[in-house]
Amino acid sequence: MTDDTPDKHASLIAAHHARLKAVLDSDTEALSKVVAEDMVYVSSHGAIQTRPEVFAAFQSGTLKIERMVSSNISTRIYGDMGILIYQADAKMVDGVVTVEGATRSTTVYVRHIDGWKMVSQHQSRIE
Repeated sequence: MTDDTPDKHASLIAAHHARLKAVLDSDTEALSKVVAEDMVYVSSHGAIQTRPEVFAAFQSGTLKIERMVSSNISTRIYGDMGILIYQADAKMVDGVVTVEGATRSTTVYVRHIDGWKMVSQHQSRIE
């Protein structure tokens, strides 16, 4: 059963938008506030990366999010776990791979004392 407290859903969406701003800015300091230490990311081209790998890629410049506009956001909250499913119009350069266009993401957050932190994300291209 979901927890339908509007404030919880609003705070989850706020964490999502803070994360998107941080990735667009390649700001690992801001990103560290909304991404858990044990985060696992599965990209739209199938790469699996941990938080240290993602942060190192941002810091080195091999990972650059040039555009990320999310829409059709839905949220579900189960206790201290929140799930966002959304569509994004994105352009991402990851090393030699460029992904541009529509993606659908499922992102899992866990609520900590200092706010929501992303623990997992999986993206799929929408053809």
